Amino acid sequence: MKLSCLPRLSVMVFTMLVVTGCISMPQSHVVTMAPNVTLQLTAPPKVLQMQAITQLIEAQFDGETHSLLAQVEFTDTQIKLVAMTPSGIPLFDVLWSVTDDAVINQYVPVPGLDISYVIADIQWVSWPFAQLQLATSGSFIQAFNNNAGQTATDWTRTLTQDGQVILTVEKFDNRYILKHLLRDYQITITELTKVSL
Repeated sequence: MKLSCLPRLSVMVFTMLVVTGCISMPQSHVVTMAPNVTLQLTAPPKVLQMQAITQLIEAQFDGETHSLLAQVEFTDTQIKLVAMTPSGIPLFDVLWSVTDDAVINQYVPVPGLDISYVIADIQWVSWPFAQLQLATSGSFIQAFNNNAGQTATDWTRTLTQDGQVILTVEKFDNRYILKHLLRDYQITITELTKVSL
């Protein structure tokens, strides 16, 4: 190989590495929660726009618990998510838009990562109930809790189809517990900080 070819080869290898780390994921903006039950992913509500929230996320699936830190930023048309291990090792970042395909960068392999469900889970927890109700094809209700030690803003959201519970979200002060019964996982989200951008 001639030495003059090496710079071009280096550029090609570097370009291939960059391209493989950044994946554009086509999406329909509709997430199937169960047969005949969907959630239409929608733009962030005004109350969240120009906000950044840092969260501790503990996910339980396949009998294991995994923890990560996430920073989620909301604009009028986008959700930006950066996830890392509790020790600060980057895992992935996502740019989701109402109008474009999602773009995800994975820094380490994250098996079973389905970005549509990640965005849907953010919306189930953070979006106002009325906005979710309009975007959902199943039966979706919200009940406020009146148990000792809970505030007037604590609630439980339940998504059902023909009497079968598909998903529940419980809010306790700055903590949310989302259970997706059909996909058999649970996520506990604790808000650590919230700032305006």
